[in-house]
Amino acid sequence: MSSSLESLRRDFGGDIIEPGDAEYPSASRAVLASGSPAQVLRPTNVEDVKAAVRFAADAGLPLSVRGGGHGFQGFGTNDDGVVIDLRALADVEFIGDEHHLVRIGGGATWGEVAIALAPHGLAISSGDTKGVGVGGLTLTGGIGWKVRKYGLALDNVVAAEVVTAHGEVVRASAEEHPDLFWAIRGGGGNFGVVTAFEFRAHRTTDVFFGRITFPASEAYGVLQGWADHLRSAPEELTSVASLANPMAGGPEAPVEIQVAFDGDDPEEAAAALAPIRRLGTVLEDDVELRAYADVLEEAPAPPPGLQFVTRSAFVDKESVSGLLQVLTEVAAS
Repeated sequence: MSSSLESLRRDFGGDIIEPGDAEYPSASRAVLASGSPAQVLRPTNVEDVKAAVRFAADAGLPLSVRGGGHGFQGFGTNDDGVVIDLRALADVEFIGDEHHLVRIGGGATWGEVAIALAPHGLAISSGDTKGVGVGGLTLTGGIGWKVRKYGLALDNVVAAEVVTAHGEVVRASAEEHPDLFWAIRGGGGNFGVVTAFEFRAHRTTDVFFGRITFPASEAYGVLQGWADHLRSAPEELTSVASLANPMAGGPEAPVEIQVAFDGDDPEEAAAALAPIRRLGTVLEDDVELRAYADVLEEAPAPPPGLQFVTRSAFVDKESVSGLLQVLTEVAAS
């Protein structure tokens, strides 16, 4: 361990943060998880990432990779291991061509990307929060506000620069290391450290975005009608429903239907949203035309000690009504 650490201090050009350092309390934790790693390493370039991976391997230490640090599972930190914090690898570079290719550092956040793309009239469908990391969201899927039209974030990746577990740098694409390219798109950080992505961006306009809320007592009917509408709604409309928010009243919290219509035509947007507005008693409707970069929100700081446990499942069409009944009954309790 001591010889590995000496080699790291010689070969690593970024910051090495250890217990007792002033930055350690903030550097050691992720947004939704606490940790006590032996070292937090902040590389400044790909060579630093290679040195960090080789150090963790030589020392036999657990390795975590942090982009934005928002992962519910807390994979961005650990106990007694090494954390590679990619925050310095955050450049957004335009490659060009008719596909609007953009190279984005693995440590960038989606808020930074949205701001960089906005002056060019470009966007990538990517999450809902400014501080979420490009790497974590993309490698695990990436549901964004244009998902029904443009797919997941990972559907728009055309290549990635990856540091493998051997500390080697490879370019993964459909033509180069295609198995690795397949694996990273959904496999999370298990196959290497992605130091840069090449994305296909798309032309964008302002979008109609906001929340339409209904009383908790109308939850079942609202959700059933919402699910029915989304099956046939235009692909420009992406929507998320939430209920029983514990920080907004729990069982009494209003049902929120969040909507994003990808287009700036008010008549088309009104037609797509009208079936949602007719679902029940509208308590609030703040949908308005906004710049796409402005729909990404700042994530609220969670209360100390709060941990999220997430579950997901697929059901067939015939089971949706029964599922919604179960969900609304649980929410009401």
